[in-house]
Amino acid sequence: MRAVHAVIVLVFFLSVVFTHNFFFETDELAPFLVGLPPPERSILPPKFYAWYDREKQLPQHNADLPYPQGRDGRYVRFSNLVTGSGWGNVMQELVLNTHLAYLSERTYVFPNFTWDPTPGDYSKFNGKRIPSRVPLTTLLAGPMAGHPFPPYARAAPAVLPEFFEEVCPNRTVLDREVVNGALPSDASAATLMNAWVNKLNSIGDRCVEIQASSQQIFDLWLFGDSSRMLDIWPSLSNSPILTHFAWSPLITAALAANAHIIHPALFSLPLPHSPAATLPLLKGLLALHVRRGDFVNHCNHLANWSSRYMAFNDFPEFPDHFVDTTEPSWGHALPEEVARYRAQCFPDIEQIVARVREVRVELAPTTPLDRVYVLTNGRAKWLNKLKEALQLDAARESMPYWTTISTSRDLRMTREQRHNAQAMDMAVANRADVFIGNGWSSLTSNVNMLRVAQGFDWNTTRFW
Repeated sequence: MRAVHAVIVLVFFLSVVFTHNFFFETDELAPFLVGLPPPERSILPPKFYAWYDREKQLPQHNADLPYPQGRDGRYVRFSNLVTGSGWGNVMQELVLNTHLAYLSERTYVFPNFTWDPTPGDYSKFNGKRIPSRVPLTTLLAGPMAGHPFPPYARAAPAVLPEFFEEVCPNRTVLDREVVNGALPSDASAATLMNAWVNKLNSIGDRCVEIQASSQQIFDLWLFGDSSRMLDIWPSLSNSPILTHFAWSPLITAALAANAHIIHPALFSLPLPHSPAATLPLLKGLLALHVRRGDFVNHCNHLANWSSRYMAFNDFPEFPDHFVDTTEPSWGHALPEEVARYRAQCFPDIEQIVARVREVRVELAPTTPLDRVYVLTNGRAKWLNKLKEALQLDAARESMPYWTTISTSRDLRMTREQRHNAQAMDMAVANRADVFIGNGWSSLTSNVNMLRVAQGFDWNTTRFW
């Protein structure tokens, strides 16, 4: 009994210490959160209720507004958005869905980032409790998340599902197969987009909903195939969905709070944070996307099925490409082929250091690099070894010492920001002078989509 009592006391003591340290850190971050909902003071994952309330107060949620808004507006809701997937997979679908709504001149109904659509605030992932859903405005700003379109677009700002239910008690419900099923299975993104625009324009009903039980219009096979995806680029790259893309004020607040770790240019972000805040160029920063953990199993799977880069990682103008050197593996890759994939999908410290050196030397005449930021889910001990190896290699090769080497694990964040940390990592890589990404990652693919749209030199976007 004494042992049990001692354990209970120890657990209580540790929980008190943890809670005290967490709240102390949250209080330290308060100056960077001006004008935003206050962080939830709980040891449980955030529920984001204040952020939901903030979304409901957006001015477009008024049924009495004149056309093209209010009860006379034309709307489309994609209730079939992928769930149970990471932010990278969700974001790529959101981009094309929003672009489709824009092209069809219907108001977009913006969703949550949903892990589990069943009732309840929490789900489990890898044995840990996580929010079942996260408000989109904690991740994004701009037209995708209910902020105004530029005046030339003449489009109404996106609305919440609750408002859609209010002004669209009756609506036309479509299964994706109504359009996708009439096209070849390998139809391109532009073909799919044009067919859906035509379909939505042919419907007289103000309100259209894509059925929740339907498969995604733009599915994972499309996003993994540049031969099908890239013909949409002339349309998408000129869309206000990308030209006026913005990260949430919650994300830019986290960047400002960690400017001393990531890059001093982030000190220039204004407070309070505007939804339209433009992130500065992070001059001299090399961002590295380094996946760890069970991603190694995914890399082996990619090798077994001879998978190619994600579509937006495969622009022909990029200097680095993954070349098919063997016949398709059909589920059973040879060991040397697995090793070839692993080197670019799950590189070890030695391979990372060698690639960083190669890119740094190549770009030195035009883009000198003096800082590193690592987007990663790696463990702190492993990351410390990586930092040390990068500095030792710079010294051994008589290159300038890295001014800072920081990682995702070094950042100070509120709980709300921590549950959106992938978006913060993406924002850094988006504006880094140079980015080395993982060609099979949807996170890298979204970053590269933004970098190309924002006019970064092709040579500054690389792969392992």
